[in-house]
Amino acid sequence: MGSVGRRVIMNQLALSPLVRDHLVRAYPKNHSYFLLGKRMVPSFRLWRRYRRIRALYPENPRSLVDLSASKGWFCLHAAQRLGATRVLGIDLHEPDLEACREVRDYLGLGAVDFENMRLHQVHASVEELGGPFDVSLVINLYHYLYFGSRRAEDHYGTHAEIFEHLRGITGRALILSNCTEIEQLPGHMQVMAREQGRAESFTGRKIWEAASEFFDVTDHGRLGKRPLWRLTPR
Repeated sequence: MGSVGRRVIMNQLALSPLVRDHLVRAYPKNHSYFLLGKRMVPSFRLWRRYRRIRALYPENPRSLVDLSASKGWFCLHAAQRLGATRVLGIDLHEPDLEACREVRDYLGLGAVDFENMRLHQVHASVEELGGPFDVSLVINLYHYLYFGSRRAEDHYGTHAEIFEHLRGITGRALILSNCTEIEQLPGHMQVMAREQGRAESFTGRKIWEAASEFFDVTDHGRLGKRPLWRLTPR
């Protein structure tokens, strides 16, 4: 079946009530939105976050990867409203991925894929996945890459390893917002960091220095309580 035929079928699909409810009510609430017909309508919290992040995109981005896609807003919006022709959303939470795929099909956005992958897997297959991407998003994800999480206990050994992978998938701009000091992390993450013996290595200065080996880093204030950085590949 050709791409036109596939889009026609996707546009005929109905969006299930369970997915509609997931988009609005599921954690995290700052990623919540709803659909009005085929129009995506963000919650105020999401809209406030999105406008800050969107302001850091390069001009006319044609591709985007979101490494913590959650409910898919940034990916789907890039394809529907910004005209991106290649978009990839990465997440480890299958309920989110399933909801994202259903919304994508309902909206007929054939340029968007959602995959359960780790950062190094994206890096290793970046050309097959359609990258490097004009925009890479790392929003409230970095500490999980560095320490692991309840969903994926494995983690990366150094800040440099993480940023080397990020440099390989980023074409024009990496946008990063995250806690950068150990005491800002949730309690269970602080325990995990200390058990690994790496709590002292998680500081804004050390993260910035590692990033600067691969990117020119600029500080754009805060996104909520977290620093907001724009990183341009060297």
